[in-house]
Amino acid sequence: MERKYVFFIASAILLSSSFYTTSYAGKVYKWTDESGIIHYGDKHPDGTQTETLRVESHTSSARKSPQDQLKALEEQQEKASMAENELKKEEQAKEQTQERCEQAKSNLLTIENNARIRIEENGELRYMTPQEITNKKDEMSKIVTEACEKN
Repeated sequence: MERKYVFFIASAILLSSSFYTTSYAGKVYKWTDESGIIHYGDKHPDGTQTETLRVESHTSSARKSPQDQLKALEEQQEKASMAENELKKEEQAKEQTQERCEQAKSNLLTIENNARIRIEENGELRYMTPQEITNKKDEMSKIVTEACEKN
């Protein structure tokens, strides 16, 4: 009974050491000898039927260190933050363009509906001349065309 126990321990040690040493090797073989003892190894024994086991190697060089993982995460978060800021800028620009469009439409409507327009100039109120009104109307029409087409 003790002999089987010793063989079991030896097989377990061989098995665990074969996984460590064969993590760089391509194949691990499993076979049973005449006494019924299971063996593992990286070399195919002659004249014995074997079973090829699949062993996946995991080397520490393939994994990133915690510092590298943290750095990669920080870079990813920075990129996401930059993309979010860019999106916010684009949204603000669209809102400003929309506001400009609405303001220009309102100004154009005011100019079209009022024959006399009073403005403040140098601290004094005065009425715009018909030529100034026409120029302002053209200016507002141009702004409406430019700003409202972008939306």
